[in-house]
Amino acid sequence: MKKGIILTFLILGISINSQAQYLNIQQHADFGKERHYFTTTLEGLGFDGWGSWFGFIDADHRSLTSHTGSSDWQFGVQFVYFELNRYFNLSKILPGKVFQNLEVTIQYNDSPASFIQPAYLAGITWDNLFPKYLYAHLEFLLRKEEQQRLAWQITGVWSKEFHLKQTLWSFQGYFDYWANDAGLWWMSEPQLLINLQPLGISKRLWMGTEWELNWSQNGSYNQINPTLFLRYDF
Repeated sequence: MKKGIILTFLILGISINSQAQYLNIQQHADFGKERHYFTTTLEGLGFDGWGSWFGFIDADHRSLTSHTGSSDWQFGVQFVYFELNRYFNLSKILPGKVFQNLEVTIQYNDSPASFIQPAYLAGITWDNLFPKYLYAHLEFLLRKEEQQRLAWQITGVWSKEFHLKQTLWSFQGYFDYWANDAGLWWMSEPQLLINLQPLGISKRLWMGTEWELNWSQNGSYNQINPTLFLRYDF
């Protein structure tokens, strides 16, 4: 839990001190088959002269369905997971247009939970793909989980805002495809959101749905976990 608290303050600090920043908080109601709990997410992105920082922390609350509470939809944290990523734009170091959208990244994933091993990642990011249509980037990473052999991970991220009549929508998300000693794994979390400003509510408030899609080579991780959530942009 101490790691999660430290990361929360680090994300806040990055967002406040960076030249440009973005910070949001999300409150999810997770309707997964073995979940039925609330998840609170804090997500931050900051830019500086060398590149950018990104980090998030997820806090799952208690529920009877997940065997962590006396009833479903209780508040009270039972699980925390976080990631912190640093990106260095190669164009700041190497001359040439070819390096403009290439970045070096180092990343750290961790949780106080004993069943999740800390993971250290490093690699290359190809940024600003398909700029005429949406924002997207790909990451090609080496992945080292503690007590496991060196492996790999491919990550993709996308984001697109669009209008339908008078309403602003956002379609965004990511996928991770990685290997470790237990086999191959896939996770994706696409989100579809609508901005609530047309209802007379702040333009900083969004409502949406997220679908967590999990797959594993050994079949132990195959899940679809839908959520409904509110997001507030600071």
